[in-house]
Amino acid sequence: MSFVPPRAVLDRLRPEGPLLKALAAACCLVITVLSLLPGNERPHTGFSGNIEHVVAYAGTACFVALALRRPSLPVLVIAFSAASAFFEICQIWIPGRSAGFDNWFASTLGALIGVSSARYIVLPRLSAWLARR
Repeated sequence: MSFVPPRAVLDRLRPEGPLLKALAAACCLVITVLSLLPGNERPHTGFSGNIEHVVAYAGTACFVALALRRPSLPVLVIAFSAASAFFEICQIWIPGRSAGFDNWFASTLGALIGVSSARYIVLPRLSAWLARR
């Protein structure tokens, strides 16, 4: 017997519903704020910066790919990669921050992981659950 989430949860996860779009927007806002904060004000997890980038961009890209199904995988990954490059360039002028190719690459890799996971793992499962209801 497989697990099927309750109807109320599934209804909120529909892409036309506001929950996924709100989560996607909130994640994008968090990445923007954290990317532009001065170094001494930015919270640290204790993991390497590149791990933080991969996780943050994977999670955000996953929510965005679920909320916005129209853009293709390459378009979403390129958009996140461009945003990451923009943030890295901005960090040149932010006290306590420095731009890094490795951070840009980690962010782009995270976006690829997040969008791919959403499109090829989460979305098919979610669609199957919704079809059962």
